[in-house]
Amino acid sequence: MAANLAGLAIIPYYKHLMEIMETNEEIKKTSKGIFKQMAWAAGATCLGGVVAGPPGALVGGIAGSLLGYMQSDEYSSMLKVLRNLTDEDKQNLVNKIQELVGSSALEALTNFIGTQVQREMLLNLIKQFLNNKGGG
Repeated sequence: MAANLAGLAIIPYYKHLMEIMETNEEIKKTSKGIFKQMAWAAGATCLGGVVAGPPGALVGGIAGSLLGYMQSDEYSSMLKVLRNLTDEDKQNLVNKIQELVGSSALEALTNFIGTQVQREMLLNLIKQFLNNKGGG
């Protein structure tokens, strides 16, 4: 019975975490690495231009943009895995996040992601958790 109550207690926190992950633009930007995408496109455009002139730059830019996009799809995959976690894994993840944040309050989680460094810490924790589960 106590295990069921503990499991129910994480539901609001987990739902709040997922809402943040799905709607917070700063989290998305941090994870997707928009500058990495731009670097792929710019680098490939320059390389294509040097090798084959203006047509090469066009082809390079398109190819670089596609490569950058493919590199950033990790975020969507991560959300999909998070949605499909078992209740036990959700509980374990919530426990780790609450430990990182230093509180079990929903407001504390929302406040925690207020800085770039803390967003990166949260995302790294989630990625590490999923990698250890074999899910991401």
